[in-house]
Amino acid sequence: MYWLSIFRIATLAFAILSAIVLLGVGAHALAPTSTFPEIPTFAWAGLGVATAVFALLTLPAMLVIDFLRTGAFSSMIVVELAWFGFLGVLFLATGSSAAERAADFWVTCNTSAQSLCSENSAAAAFGFLGWLVLWAYSTTLLVLALIHANRGHYVWKTSVKEANFFGAGISPANPMVPTTLNVYGPEAKPYEAASLNPAQMPYAYPPSTTASPAPSGYPHPSFGQPATAAPGQMYPNASPQV
Repeated sequence: MYWLSIFRIATLAFAILSAIVLLGVGAHALAPTSTFPEIPTFAWAGLGVATAVFALLTLPAMLVIDFLRTGAFSSMIVVELAWFGFLGVLFLATGSSAAERAADFWVTCNTSAQSLCSENSAAAAFGFLGWLVLWAYSTTLLVLALIHANRGHYVWKTSVKEANFFGAGISPANPMVPTTLNVYGPEAKPYEAASLNPAQMPYAYPPSTTASPAPSGYPHPSFGQPATAAPGQMYPNASPQV
């Protein structure tokens, strides 16, 4: 499904961008604590850095491997659903923590703390956006996979570019009933049919050869002249005449 592949690439690209933003603002928010330990830390900063590290280590690799290889383990639909769901939870937790801190900020966002307030808002925004795009793609992929699984078309262990969501799948409501015509196939030979079904004896028509009956000493209607027999062999059980 071409549009789903484009949706996947756009989702991963935006998730990578969100991870880069979270890594930058989180590292910048945590930097002063190494010099001034008395400064309060932000929970979203450490969570944002961890989320960004997980995303940046896996998402670009999944994109590159899917471009270079077919049937890789990291490209399976079931693997993507599990990992994107986990990353979505991390993005959501980061955005929620940053939004909670923004609602109860311990400093006034004036000129001296303007950069800190901006970083907090950026972490909240990109945390929620990263969660939204990852779960939107995962939900779409899960719904399509479930629909086709109900039709008998299982795509869990294939990649998105390999999965034929418009492919054949036998619907339980309309099962295919085999017909009795061409049971052994159009090219089946008589001996092949006999090996498959011993009760059905093969035959050929018209017959290739005609067997002649063995001579018995009696006239046969198919012969033009009556058959002759040696004396004493015409009526072997007859008694001699006087």
